[in-house]
Amino acid sequence: MGEQFAVLDAVHQSQPTNFDSLDQRMIFQSDASNVERQADSKLFVKFYSRSMKNEEKSIEAGRAVHEDQVFINIKLPGDKNNDVNRVAFPEDINRFPIHYERFRKGQEQVIGTPINALPFLTDTQVEDYKAMFIRTVEQLAGLPDSTTQKILGSITHKQQAQAWLESFKGADRLRQEFEVERNEMQTQLKAMQDQIAKLAPAAPVAVKAK
Repeated sequence: MGEQFAVLDAVHQSQPTNFDSLDQRMIFQSDASNVERQADSKLFVKFYSRSMKNEEKSIEAGRAVHEDQVFINIKLPGDKNNDVNRVAFPEDINRFPIHYERFRKGQEQVIGTPINALPFLTDTQVEDYKAMFIRTVEQLAGLPDSTTQKILGSITHKQQAQAWLESFKGADRLRQEFEVERNEMQTQLKAMQDQIAKLAPAAPVAVKAK
């Protein structure tokens, strides 16, 4: 991991990125960290490797020397104009640690509930949304109004996705309440059993016959 960060730091120094401009264009940064995390969860993020020529090593070796570099692709689902595709910097790894860890392990980087879990979407609609990099229920439920206005039927689908997620939150709340009540009943039952045990007469001690 240390070597990876060293490589990325070197690239960062040679190819600085104007993050202020990037964040303004992508419209997914926020001063409040919790709001920022919520916004980031709606993005399509993918780390990947790409071979790049190392100019310094190529000059030293007198031939072309290529090395694998880590890149990142960030898309705002449903908006083809918001697409970042560049060398990944340490800031990106810190910002999207789960995506990076899955990339490192060769695992799927889509995080969330797969959009094909929604019962009201047809197979065609699912594929259409995937083509626009809307891969999860959370991404569909969080589409900005400016995006839903451009996609036929997405306003209704967004509302349905939000209601679908809320239904599971409600089920979770009921499950938690049931667990609390069950634990309280078990505690009360244990207290009653202990009290009964204290009130029960002691068993007579058997005396051996001489």
